[in-house]
Amino acid sequence: MEPIQFPIPPVVKTVTYPGTLDEAFERFTTGIARWWPLATHSLGRAEQAVSVEFERLEVGAHLVERWRTGETAIWGTIVAVDSPHRLSFTWHVGRAPDTAQRIEVSFDPAGEGATRITLVHSGWERLGDKAAAQRENYDDGWNEVLRRFVGPDADCG
Repeated sequence: MEPIQFPIPPVVKTVTYPGTLDEAFERFTTGIARWWPLATHSLGRAEQAVSVEFERLEVGAHLVERWRTGETAIWGTIVAVDSPHRLSFTWHVGRAPDTAQRIEVSFDPAGEGATRITLVHSGWERLGDKAAAQRENYDDGWNEVLRRFVGPDADCG
């Protein structure tokens, strides 16, 4: 009898951005190169990585890391956009696209001109035996990334 397999729960992070829905959505999408921590959270690291960007904000467009050499690495592909409320994309940084997880980011009013951003990273089972360890790694990693997005004092609960 085989052991029962349970799904690995998604990583869920919620932060409050001190700006409107439009401002938060723009910062997360077209402004990603201004805040993403490439030196620590990229394939090229500080030595090679120069930027990260969504090619376009439409289904099928890629999230791309660019290197000093001119090379690029695709991190994922947009699967849904509802500006300024929602963005969903696959995520396979440094891996084959058939191992991609899914990132769902929602933007909701939080009162007084602020925006609540909820990031849900799911689909860990596609990583096989490495799934649980990768989930734990990303659980911590998303905290640092979202602090860069919002500010160093952000609570990434």
